[in-house]
Amino acid sequence: MEKSKFKEIAISSLNTVLSPFRPGNIAMYHIGRCGSTVLSSLLNQHNNIYWASEFYSGVFKKWEYSSNGEEVAGKMPADAIDLLKGNMRKAMHRYYGFEMKPFHHQLIGYSEEAFLKSLDGLGFTYYIHLDRKNRLRKIVSSLIAHEDKMRYHQEGKAKAKLKQVYVNVDHIVIDFDSKPLLTFLEDYDNQVLSVAKMLEQKNCLTLTYEDDIQEDPRVGYRKICGHIGIKAKDVVVKLSRTNPFPVRNMIVNIEEVEEVLSGTNYEWMLNE
Repeated sequence: MEKSKFKEIAISSLNTVLSPFRPGNIAMYHIGRCGSTVLSSLLNQHNNIYWASEFYSGVFKKWEYSSNGEEVAGKMPADAIDLLKGNMRKAMHRYYGFEMKPFHHQLIGYSEEAFLKSLDGLGFTYYIHLDRKNRLRKIVSSLIAHEDKMRYHQEGKAKAKLKQVYVNVDHIVIDFDSKPLLTFLEDYDNQVLSVAKMLEQKNCLTLTYEDDIQEDPRVGYRKICGHIGIKAKDVVVKLSRTNPFPVRNMIVNIEEVEEVLSGTNYEWMLNE
């Protein structure tokens, strides 16, 4: 083979490996503890998808917050977009997907507007907004995971064991933040509304944990495949719910939580 022809093929192959633009890129937004991990497991079983999950969580340097929630230390090791570009190369010829939590924008040093503009420039044309209606369960699940040696997930064949947690209604620490229970719930409402507004002009698929994941996460998986225009492959659900019990049974100080939520828009969350 002529050297020039060999060089041309080599360059073409290299471009195929490095290009982050084939055949499409997907960004999923969620607030956490809403089924994203089991979805990630299913999506990564598809041979046309490379799913990077919460990519940025793996590159945050140690971040510490004082008791009032103010940042006291921590920084990104490099520019967030440059890091994303490097990670996207792993997808090669497959769809590339990753997940963002709303507060990640602050940690990576990009406003929502600036970050979305950067994603546009990188060829992101598909978005997913994953929500969990019962956000009290999200909070309780996060607290239990922190106390249970950071065990956030469970193998599908494992039997769930009831774990109880004390919910300090005046001071909860989750996701690099600390605030009262009611404020957390209100802030989650605001975050979800903000993401919905941010993505309203995008090609966005909205999913909820309760409707699309809780009973059968393959429902959400198939919707995502349809959203990006590919045929869903057969997949195996390898994870199961870690806390399937009534939320009242998981909270040690349930009377105190009831008192705080009584008469609010969140009171119903105690009964599901």
